[in-house]
Amino acid sequence: MSNTKMDAYLFCIHCDAETDHEIEYRNDHIHKIKCRNCGVEVKIDQEYVQKHFKEDFVIRVLSKPVRMTREMEKDLTGFLKSLPFRVVSKPFRVYKEFQDNKKE
Repeated sequence: MSNTKMDAYLFCIHCDAETDHEIEYRNDHIHKIKCRNCGVEVKIDQEYVQKHFKEDFVIRVLSKPVRMTREMEKDLTGFLKSLPFRVVSKPFRVYKEFQDNKKE
C-alpha cells in the first residue's frame, strides 16, 4: 500500500476560513484531509464511495487535485483568472450532475 501526503490551502468548515490542510493519499486515492489549524479530519471510505457513486464521477472527483495541478503548471495566468468563477460555480455543477445521475 503506497501512502503519500500533500499540503493544500483549503476552506475548513470548522474554522470558517481557508487554512493549511494535509491530504493523505493511499494507493493514489484520497484517504483523509486534516485541517492543521483545528485538527478536524475528514476520512474518505473508498469502498462506500465506489459502491454508491458512479465510477467515472468518483474518479473525476478524486483525481481533481492532480488535474488542477497540471492545469496550473501549464498556464498559471489562465488558471488564476478562471479560479474565482470555478470555485463559486463548481458546487452547483457537481450537485446538478449528481442529481442528474441519480435519476438514471
